[in-house]
Amino acid sequence: MSEETKIVSKVLVHECDESALSVLKDACSQNNLVGLKVSTGDNSIGLKDITNEIDDVLRSNVDLGAIFLAEAPDHNNISGVDLCIKIHKARPELPIFLRRNNSDNCDDLPEAAQEALAGCYHTNDIKTLNDLINEYICSMYYPVELAKGIQEISCEVFRNLISGDVQVRCDQPYLVKDQIIYGELFSLIPLESSWCRGYMMLQTTEREIQELIRSERTFIQANSPGSRETNSILNEMTNMVWGGIKSRYFSGDELQEANRTQVPIIVNHAQKHISFGSTEPQLCLKYTLHDPQHKFPDFCLYQRLIFNLSWSPEKFAESDKAIEDFVDNGELELF
Repeated sequence: MSEETKIVSKVLVHECDESALSVLKDACSQNNLVGLKVSTGDNSIGLKDITNEIDDVLRSNVDLGAIFLAEAPDHNNISGVDLCIKIHKARPELPIFLRRNNSDNCDDLPEAAQEALAGCYHTNDIKTLNDLINEYICSMYYPVELAKGIQEISCEVFRNLISGDVQVRCDQPYLVKDQIIYGELFSLIPLESSWCRGYMMLQTTEREIQELIRSERTFIQANSPGSRETNSILNEMTNMVWGGIKSRYFSGDELQEANRTQVPIIVNHAQKHISFGSTEPQLCLKYTLHDPQHKFPDFCLYQRLIFNLSWSPEKFAESDKAIEDFVDNGELELF
């Protein structure tokens, strides 16, 4: 990968040993990572509750590529082994690396910790650390502004397509590396510009769309909707979201024909898997459509963005406001 197109990723660091921090700083610099260190507070006013601080960051829209922890207990006497298990339950898509005191092997750790960790390293073995970074912090960096913008476009589309006072709730955007399809129905549409090429996918269940149609809150009138009606609803949603994304982010973009490479998309219906020929993480947003009048039950949609053909986020204008807010509040420190 050339220097011009190398993708950066933000990583969260909870490390109290100064020499280990120095090693991580070098590793971040060499691998184009932005290291964010959880602040432990001023000893004169008491130590902060690190668990709560990490929770606050994980609940925010700071887009992380990985988390670095240390095996040794921190100033609050909290072990990185315990922290990794807790973090993994909250954010299973994030790779977690543990600096061990005397080894770079995870085999003697509790089973729950082994499942939570992407790998272990020791500061005396920089190659292992770099190998873990190259393998797990997988080159894909999603700007916060892009994720929030797509969320805004999608929420507006869903509100416009459903009459009445529908509420659209969206979970925090997150990364997924699995290939599992949610529900029986999914739509797929290409996303192409000079800075990205891939697909957008919407996933849901047939039953949920049928309930939505029967509520008489859509443009389709049918008491017993079938596949034609359900497909029409999902089709309209997909086209309108795609149109909003294209208008907002791809306007005036010229894509050279020579760059139009393709890879096969493979669907395994039995195992409900879809593969785009790439192991890079996908950006995922989950929407829940709620009707306060209960004309239809809560309706869930999963939106995935897969940039498997071309991805150059450095050409997308990013705002660092989310990071700046945490730094200004003293919850994160750039190191």
